[in-house]
Amino acid sequence: MTVLSNINVSNELEESVPPTKPTTIDIKTKKRKPSLPLSSKRMIGILLAVLVVLIVTVTMVTYFTLFKSKKLHVLLILADDLGWGDVGWHSSEITTPTLSRLAHQGLIMKNFYAQPVCTASRAALLSGRYPFKLGLQGSRPILAGAQGALPLQEKLLSQELQGGGYRTHLIGKWHLGFETIHYTPVARGFDTFTGFYNGMQDYYHHITSGFDTINNVGGYDMRHDSIDQNGNVIVDNILWEENGTFNNYIFTREAVKVVEQHKLNHEDEQLFLMMSYPNPHTPIQVPDKFVEQNSHIQNTIRRKYAGLISAMDSSVNQILTSLNEADMLDDTLIIFLSDNGGAFVSHRGNPPIPTGSTNFPLRGAKGSLWEGGSRVPAFITGPGIPENQVLEHVIHMTDLYPTLLTLIGLDVEKDKLDGRDMSRVLKMEETGVYKDYFIYDIDPVYKHAAVRKGDWKMIVGESSLQNIDEWYPPLIGTQTHSPLDIMSNSEYIARANKAIKNYTDATEMCKALKCFYPHNLEDQVQLFNLSNDEFEFNNVAVKNKEVVKELLALIDQQMKSMIAPVNLLQPGEQAASPLNFNGTWQPWITP
Repeated sequence: MTVLSNINVSNELEESVPPTKPTTIDIKTKKRKPSLPLSSKRMIGILLAVLVVLIVTVTMVTYFTLFKSKKLHVLLILADDLGWGDVGWHSSEITTPTLSRLAHQGLIMKNFYAQPVCTASRAALLSGRYPFKLGLQGSRPILAGAQGALPLQEKLLSQELQGGGYRTHLIGKWHLGFETIHYTPVARGFDTFTGFYNGMQDYYHHITSGFDTINNVGGYDMRHDSIDQNGNVIVDNILWEENGTFNNYIFTREAVKVVEQHKLNHEDEQLFLMMSYPNPHTPIQVPDKFVEQNSHIQNTIRRKYAGLISAMDSSVNQILTSLNEADMLDDTLIIFLSDNGGAFVSHRGNPPIPTGSTNFPLRGAKGSLWEGGSRVPAFITGPGIPENQVLEHVIHMTDLYPTLLTLIGLDVEKDKLDGRDMSRVLKMEETGVYKDYFIYDIDPVYKHAAVRKGDWKMIVGESSLQNIDEWYPPLIGTQTHSPLDIMSNSEYIARANKAIKNYTDATEMCKALKCFYPHNLEDQVQLFNLSNDEFEFNNVAVKNKEVVKELLALIDQQMKSMIAPVNLLQPGEQAASPLNFNGTWQPWITP
């Protein structure tokens, strides 16, 4: 019997046991032998406990050291013209099962802001800088065959990743200029590019249409660009065989191939895969099976539009499957966002044709300075990111550059960027207000600007050239046109051309001063407190003149580093015509 000194024994029991040393029984010999002194047993127990703690501590330190030092793969998913009210996690009737699952597995960024149009947003994303400092401000995309591109002196996110040891691939839409080969994706940090240079295309025949033509001559734009073993940029590999194939199928197949090849040939390296979908940008073209998945949507226009979103969702699911089969998914950081708000109508028709999109209950749409123009669906999920959370903090498109590099353990020269490192905010390690303010846009051509600081938002000048100033709920029933008054295509083009002519005809002195003086426009401002007026109903500028002066001063300060816009809706050059390149779009200027 072993006697434990910390147990109280009754007096009767104490009297029945002789006061001898504790003993143990040798089972083999059945003989009694003295046990170790109690103090020795305690010492052995303490030593064993310390040993266990040391083993656990070393194991945990080793695990977390390896986890921290292990770089993550990155899957960046960029939708095109996806509305706030077009995703399942915003209670849309468009269910997006794959994307919604990812959103709820990670962190939904409730206040994520892009730019009002696609070229500007892509420039902000890849450069970490405001588009008005790149000459790409305003709601004017780069048209096919027109000069104007993301400046070459900018070191892009893709180049930082490539320099940090990542294998980098872009699939889908570029839309940042291609006048020379130096502006193409594979010359700017991507190992390969499969997709199209321009802003839009026919989903099946890959021909540009609408504004993106030269004298009504469209061009084929589906390619696989790469860099050969001698470091030469290859841009003439045109995928003619894909004519007639739904472009999402091309992009999904290429993405799966990239993952498989990475696993086979570069298993010890990290992958950066940027899926730049054209969905759900016009034209609204999609296989019937994706439309049928949305049969519960009564309105036929919105149902077909939803089909494009379902097609994108299906593509993402296939890419996730390939990552999982390659044992890469658990080590992948996934980021999803749209390049701007949904385009409620397409201005390529008279009257404008509803696309089926909605940003409701946000005000406005693509191309406007209202919340519906640039506040977009977004989430991030993966290792180190909180699960099933909604982030209230403001995050801007320019913030992704420094934030992503920090999350994956790469250094970045933050002083050269407009974006802030929000990695601690995304990991919910920072609870205070982290971003002081951001600029929606400053455009001396259309003479408008907008800024948000804290809960205050101010718009200077017209909020949109197209007068997209209302709240546009989704089409219902048999609606084929919005009941609200929408500016016609011809009127919009006339207004845009007039504004551009006024700017280009101005004196050189006026151009040097940007022809735009926000500080003189106190009587042309709208001010909203987004904390209690999220949907921008009440202009409170008159009651808050000091706030207006403060925000005007911020815009004035930022304008000091603005450069003149290069995107003036100039038509494509004859030298760039697809007729000169066997019916395709190609870089047309020899470096």
